[in-house]
Parts: sequence; structure tokens; C-alpha cells
Amino acid sequence: MTPEMNLAEIFAIHNPLDKECLKEVEQAASLARVPKRSVLLRQGDVCRHFYFNRSGLMRVAHIDDGTEDTVCFGTSGDVFTSLQSYFDGSPSIFSLVALYDSEVYSISYEDLDRLSSGFPDLVLWMRNLLIEQVYAFERRYLFFGKSDAETRYRNFISQRNGLMRDVPVKYVAQYLKIAPEYLSRIRRRIVGK
Repeated sequence: MTPEMNLAEIFAIHNPLDKECLKEVEQAASLARVPKRSVLLRQGDVCRHFYFNRSGLMRVAHIDDGTEDTVCFGTSGDVFTSLQSYFDGSPSIFSLVALYDSEVYSISYEDLDRLSSGFPDLVLWMRNLLIEQVYAFERRYLFFGKSDAETRYRNFISQRNGLMRDVPVKYVAQYLKIAPEYLSRIRRRIVGK
């Protein structure tokens, strides 16, 4: 599991905030303990917050026609929200689920919008976060469109070092878009080399 991070460290990943802005952000934030398997945001509900993972392990999931898909995983420092809900108030197409006991800061859209009007650092942070999110989805699209299952698995373990031991195999298989049994065979083949 990754070490816990405070809000200043989390924001600094995309753009450090000046002291006054950080103080206001910390006052607007609330910290919650999220027990293992708890759903912080349920698909179909309107999301009203940005969530900042202080510690623990989260999973973004989507269900379509009864089939569940793991879209991504989040460790300490990762930020989650439903951009669709943020921009137009519509229901989220994803769920945010705690894979392990986690601690998550949340800041309401209203508070972030209010603070953004007075702090250019926050606007720059938001822009950088959104660019990174779009870039991550572009990489994911190419990742799945251009590689076989074993290559996807090798890339996953090289990019998310250590995550394999913390994430149940069924969720890694969902993320890689392969059956859990096939993932087990790939893992055995790689370990055997």
C-alpha cells in the first residue's frame, strides 16, 4: 500500500498551491474514513465532490448490461470525480469503491468553484488535472487497442509497481479485459520464465 498523503502533497502533484489558497482549500475539505468495500460514489448518482485519496486503495468501476468493468485503480494522491456530473450535473457513469480501508478528503464542487474565482493557482491545478485525466484515458485506449493480453499485463505490473499484491485478481482481470483464469495462466507463464 502507498503511504498516506496530505492535501498539500496531493495538490502539488498537478500544481502547488500558495499558502493562502492551501489554507482555504484545507478549510473547505473534510476527511472521511471509507471502510473496505464501501461505495463512495455510486454509478447513476450525481457526484457533487472532488475526492482526494489520502490513503488506501480505490477502484473506479462501471456496470453495463450487468457486466462490471474496472476502469482504473487509485492509490494515495489520486483525485477522483465524475467530470460529467461536475460540468452538467448529470448522473455519474462510474462508481468509486474502496478496495481496502481508505481515507479520503472531499471538497464540494461549490467550494472549489468559489475558491477558483479567487485563486488562479486552483484554476491552473484544475486544468493540469483535467489534462492528465484525458491523457490517461488516451493511453488506456491505445493500451487496449494495440496490445495482447500478456503485453497488457506486463505493462500493468511495470507501471503500477506493487499494486498486483494489493488488488484482487478478478479486478485486475476486469481492468485488463481478460478472464481471471487466463490472467492466472499468464502470471504462471511469466513467473516460470
